[in-house]
Amino acid sequence: MSENQTYNFTVNVSLNTENEAVFTYFQDGQQVSGGGTVNQRNSLGIYTLDEATSAAGFVFTGANFSNIEGECAQDFSHSVTDNGQTIQISDSDENSGKACMVFTVECNGISYESADPQVNNEKEN
Repeated sequence: MSENQTYNFTVNVSLNTENEAVFTYFQDGQQVSGGGTVNQRNSLGIYTLDEATSAAGFVFTGANFSNIEGECAQDFSHSVTDNGQTIQISDSDENSGKACMVFTVECNGISYESADPQVNNEKEN
């Protein structure tokens, strides 16, 4: 069974006209959903704020996980690093299912949550 796959994302956060945070995810310069399917044990997602987001004063403060299908939310943990510029999401991929992952950022003392990139945990074939 393969292990320790790393997925790197760049994240842009901006406020829309309703003052709601809009999260946009990029991988290798291409816009992506920010979630996906994981079938490797002990995978790591590294989400780093882009320069424009950092310049606007946003920092990561955390992440929450909830089950959509199955019981895999317990497989996830997070750590905020680089003074809030990066959040690392660890996924043990112990359990199959689909989880909702919500990022929390803060800017000028106000907390914002992301829409839910979904992660689908599947057992490796």
